[in-house]
Amino acid sequence: MANERDNSLGNEDQISGSDGIKAVDGNTLNENPDSEEMTENNMSADEAIPVEKMQNSKHQKPSKFNSVLSAFYEYIEVFAVSIIAVILIFTFSIRLCQVDGNSMNNTLKNKELIIATNLFYEPKQGDIIVFHLVNESYKQPLVKRVIATEGQTVEINMKTGVIKVDGVVYEDEHAYLQGGKYSVMKDFDTRFYSPETGCYAATVPEGHVFVLGDNRNNSNDSRMRSVSFVDVDTILGKAIIRIAPFTLLE
Repeated sequence: MANERDNSLGNEDQISGSDGIKAVDGNTLNENPDSEEMTENNMSADEAIPVEKMQNSKHQKPSKFNSVLSAFYEYIEVFAVSIIAVILIFTFSIRLCQVDGNSMNNTLKNKELIIATNLFYEPKQGDIIVFHLVNESYKQPLVKRVIATEGQTVEINMKTGVIKVDGVVYEDEHAYLQGGKYSVMKDFDTRFYSPETGCYAATVPEGHVFVLGDNRNNSNDSRMRSVSFVDVDTILGKAIIRIAPFTLLE
């Protein structure tokens, strides 16, 4: 009996001991890992926040700098493109010219500045054009008014001052004609002039225009051999603006 009781007590001790061991082991296995994981999680969470903040702060500074630098380069690029565009426009499309002489009185005066453009330009009657002759007579560009274009016939009555283009009276509202009559000036192209009728008559060749200065008796223009019909390839542009006084030219 004593042995059985001792055995039973031993078994109980073993069981309770085993339970105790299990409990201790269970607490050790179940609680300590959790606490370590929680600690690690807490530490990782605590450590992750400042790291992200540091990373964000590191990325924010270069980002602002890069955006400023990028904007600066964009401004420089736009400025450079604008300068190039202005140069190209003034080189090929727009020209600043100065009137030399009195042949365009009273529309344009000597030394006045005008702006001419050849952008999508095709000569038409009434235009004031700037052109450069390819000969030794004139070193500087000339400014004249287009009276007729290719294929049209120009008739000028030297006695009455009436101009007809293809038989239709040209409304010569810009002409400055002293005494209302044309004079036969030096270098006048007599090939197209009839002293009997007092008329000048000529047909404009293809690819050319016929021009006159508004100051009709003081102008070297298409009536003269040294100028004659103007090749459209020598036209630098149509005068559109007088700078001072500012005037839109017709």
